[in-house]
This record gives sequence, structure tokens and C-alpha cells, in this order.
Amino acid sequence: MFSADEPLFWAERKAEHYSVFKEGSVVCFQENRLSGSRKVGIVVALLFAFLPVVFSIVMIVDASEQDTVPFQNEEEGCGDGWIESGDLLPGKLYCVPPTGPEIISLDSLEVSDDQHIRETSEGDVFEYRWEAVDDYLVFGSIIDGEYECMTLLPQDNLDDEWTYADLSIRVGQYNPDWCGSAVGESSRNYSADEPHPYDGIWLYDVEYGDPMNRLVMIKFDGLDVLIQDGESEAYMRSGGDFYEPEGTPLGMLCITLPISLLFLAGADPRKRALYLDVDAGKMVRRRVGRWPSFQTTWEDVDFSSASLNRTVRIQEHVEHDESGPGRRWTTQHPGFDLLISRKNGPLVPVFFEDGGDLTLHESTILAILNGLNVGEEPYRLHLEEPPEKQPAIQEASPAQVDDEGANAPVGTSMGGDSGAFWNIEGDKNP
Repeated sequence: MFSADEPLFWAERKAEHYSVFKEGSVVCFQENRLSGSRKVGIVVALLFAFLPVVFSIVMIVDASEQDTVPFQNEEEGCGDGWIESGDLLPGKLYCVPPTGPEIISLDSLEVSDDQHIRETSEGDVFEYRWEAVDDYLVFGSIIDGEYECMTLLPQDNLDDEWTYADLSIRVGQYNPDWCGSAVGESSRNYSADEPHPYDGIWLYDVEYGDPMNRLVMIKFDGLDVLIQDGESEAYMRSGGDFYEPEGTPLGMLCITLPISLLFLAGADPRKRALYLDVDAGKMVRRRVGRWPSFQTTWEDVDFSSASLNRTVRIQEHVEHDESGPGRRWTTQHPGFDLLISRKNGPLVPVFFEDGGDLTLHESTILAILNGLNVGEEPYRLHLEEPPEKQPAIQEASPAQVDDEGANAPVGTSMGGDSGAFWNIEGDKNP
């Protein structure tokens, strides 16, 4: 059969590039060497990272050599168009717009019995999950089928001995395990009879920015969402993060540094690995090494369902030609899909490409199956299968097509609504 489900790993026809080991109930499948495409990607990412990294260094060095002082607004207080307010943070004054908080009106707000909330506004539907962790509140917006989380601090949980450290935490510090995981497909019972669980309570955004200079807060009031943005008087008088024209605009670092880090993350040469925790029913994909790395976690995995599916994967290639029509061709890659069931559908953790040699990845496949306690039978059955029942291996010939008519490569996209429309991430300071 032909498969379009995207695997988490594509094991190439080089069995020595992969290994399996087991620690307790955790089975680890990892790369031993980087593939050719990974090496090319690392070089490209480093080339793209070079310019913003150099630009950031030049700005920092230039700013350290400047004798200029930050631009100061000569006006006292908040200045024109702003008023002082002591309601944002106990004992502190912030400058806020005289018109009050920005208000976004919902068409409906529904609460489920499993800590999910669904909002509609102008025909759009937004859904997110919530959980209280210590004194904080985590919202997980459903984006592309996964929970993307942000952390807030209810104003009611700010005690009399609060410090600015309470309002400025590390990103993801209080994230529950479900943050970053896929969303279950089970239906939920929503009710419009219940108010928002934090209705009427101001919530501080605590993961981004500097609370000494700027606060961003939201509050749910019935079907209204209020967003309040306040800045300290000192921050207002300094004109923000920018020097006078003859100085260096340090605010540009808020653009160049994230871009640099993004490309450098793409150039991470560490090898990738899958960790299959049989007892916990959890699978984690991340890079190997002691330093932190981005990771993706899948919960509710039934490892006892592990099986092998003989399949042929199709890759489509397009070669562009400025002088004429482009050239398109497809290639077919036979191999084994490792299939594992989970709560909201099957996963393909690894595709073992073998070019028709069913025993090419035998030792790796058997190590995984034995580590998952399912035995070798799912693999041995394919070796005993008559050749006529195995998928035919064909190679498509190149075809002449217009560039605009070239079809997209076979693939599967993860669907999902985009979280809450009131998400204040776009206004956050880096």
C-alpha cells in the first residue's frame, strides 16, 4: 500500500546510522550519524544566522562605547494622553490610556466539564484548556492540533509581600505535561450556563516583558474580554528602550536576537532521538545531549498495539527552470511503518526505508519490538509473506509540467483551530 501519513523519523537505507537502547521502561531510538540532508540544513541555517548575529554584536559593542544617555521626556508624570492609575499593581503607579481597558466582546462563552473553554466572536470559534498550577494559571490554546501554553497570575493570588519576581517567571516554568501535546479527539460537553472560571479577576501576563516598566493584564467580564496595558512613569519618560538619534537603537536587538537564536536552533548539530516510555504511556522527541532542547511529547500512547506495516512512501520532486517549464517526477520508497495507537489516532514514530530488502533494519526493528514487549512476530510475519503479496516497487519517470501546475508533495497536515483571539502575545516585549 502507499502511505501519506508523515513519520516522526525517516530512517534511511543505512542501518548503521541508527541504534536502540533500553533503560528501565524507556526504549530509545536515536541517530548515530547525521544524514546528508541534515548536514546541508545545518550549513544553510548557519549561513542565515551569520548576519543577524554579527549585527547584534555590533549594536551591543557600539552601545557600550556611547557616552549618550537615554532620551528623557521633559514632561512630568505620564504626559499627554495618559493618566496615572494605582489599580494595576498594589502600591505602584502606572500610566494607562484615559479611555480605560480595550474591550473585546464575545458572541458566546462556553465552559466544559474537563477544563476547556470555547469562545466565539464574529463567527470564529476559539478553544483552549486551563489549569491552575500553584498560584499561577496556565492557558493552552489549541493551535494546529496541539496545546500552546501561556502563564498568567491571578491578581487575587498576589499577596501583600509580593515581589517583581512573582510577575516575571521563566517561559514554560509552570507548564503542565499536556502543554505541547496533541489534543484528544473526544467530544466535550460545553455549557453556556457557567461563567468563565476566572470571571471578574484581573490576570497578569508573567512570562514576557519587565513588570517594573510594563504590565499587560486581561480580565473576563461576562461576554467581555478586557485588556489593560500599563507603563511606569520612568519608562514613559525614558521614551522606552531607544537612545537619542546619535546613539544605537537597542530595541532592534529585540528583533535581531530572536532571529539569530531561531537560525542557531535550526543549526543544532545534535542527533535526534525518540524516547518511548512504556510504563508512562508517553513518547518524547528531542535532541540528544545534556543541554536543553525543544521537545514534543505525545501522551496516552498504547505501546502494546505496536505493529509493522509494509508500505511504499512517495516523494515528489520539482526542478524549476527559468527558461522554460519545470520538471516534476516522483520516487517511491518501500519500507516498514512502525505503527502505534494512541487515544486520538495512530502514530508513525519511524519509517524504515529498505529499498525492498526486508532484513536491512532487522536488528533495529527487533530491538524496538522487544523493548516494547510485543515480541518479534509483527516483523517475522512479513518475512514469511509470499512475494506476490508484498507491495510492488516502481519508479515514476520524470514529467514536464508548468511550475504553477506542479502538485504539492504528498503529506498530511495537522488541523486545528487557532487558540484564543484575545491572545496578547503579539503585544509582548521580548
